[in-house]
Amino acid sequence: MKSFGNTLNLLTVILILTLAGSCTKEGSQQSGALLPQVETTSVTNITATSAQTGGAVSDDGGSAVTARGVCWGTSPMPTTSSSKSTDGVGKGGWISNLSGLTAGTTYFVRAYAVNQKGTSYGNQLTFTTASADIKYEKNVLLEQYTGTWCGYCTRAIAQIDYLLPLDKKVVHMALHLNDVMTFNLNSSLFSSFGFTGVPTVHADRAATWTGSVSVISAMHAPSNAGLAIEVLSSGTTVTANVRVQFGTNFPDGVKLSIYLLESGIVANQSNYYNTDNTSPFYNKGNPIPNFVHNNVLTKIGTDMFGDLIPSASVGAGKTYAKSVNFTNIASDKMSKIKVVAFVTYAGGANNKKVVNCIEGSVGNNKDFVVAN
Repeated sequence: MKSFGNTLNLLTVILILTLAGSCTKEGSQQSGALLPQVETTSVTNITATSAQTGGAVSDDGGSAVTARGVCWGTSPMPTTSSSKSTDGVGKGGWISNLSGLTAGTTYFVRAYAVNQKGTSYGNQLTFTTASADIKYEKNVLLEQYTGTWCGYCTRAIAQIDYLLPLDKKVVHMALHLNDVMTFNLNSSLFSSFGFTGVPTVHADRAATWTGSVSVISAMHAPSNAGLAIEVLSSGTTVTANVRVQFGTNFPDGVKLSIYLLESGIVANQSNYYNTDNTSPFYNKGNPIPNFVHNNVLTKIGTDMFGDLIPSASVGAGKTYAKSVNFTNIASDKMSKIKVVAFVTYAGGANNKKVVNCIEGSVGNNKDFVVAN
């Protein structure tokens, strides 16, 4: 009996040692996993609000990499609790695009990789975003309040016809009142500036223009905001893709307006200068039959007074994008269509005044123009 008991005890000990050995081996496999080896790649394509970097995992540490990317911030040694990108899994390299950065700011960036063991970080790099003190070429918005019944309006038409070939940075639109081309919100815009009669031509919603070319030339001083526009058509729809880029902050806010204009509209035009031999409309008749009206406001893609651009999208180095669709446009009018986009101040001393403007016909794709 004693021998059997000793044998049983020995078997018990062997079993315990076997189980212990098995557990120890499994535990050693878990604890044997290492953190991944990751390297941060150089920072390139640095702008005022974006940059490009990335990383590479050369060794996964014996456990699959389940997340990787880069993290960045304005303080040293950023972690995944800071701003970060997520750029795939596994070993190998990747590219990370950083956006929403602040102009003229120094950032710290590190690649990271995550496996079962934990998170490891690559070498830290620093970079500074470009300064956003950029000036853009300034176009002048000329809004002509007019009507086919207005005999004096041919004077303003003549002045505009003279100006446009001389100054290619003028964006012109005609807002008709009380005739067949009247857009229903024209009167509300007209009265908001305290105007009472036509012809009235408003330059940049800042001054009434009476025909001086030099006055318009002086308004081309570079702007703190630029615009880009792409105008596309599909069937009976015109799409305008508008971008606004800011070279500085606008603490009072800004609004974006997008209008559709049509040219080649034929309608008789009253003409009180029919007997004035100094007028280009001398002896053209009163009314002038079959007069061709151009750049007539017919549709809007925003509020008549503009849509407020979110404050988070306004600031030095930032870009705001908006797309609008204009529908039910006849195919024979596509070549006569323009889209005008302009930015106005939303408050402060310059409230309602135009910051900058741009126009594009169907098929145009105009980028930002930085001032020399």
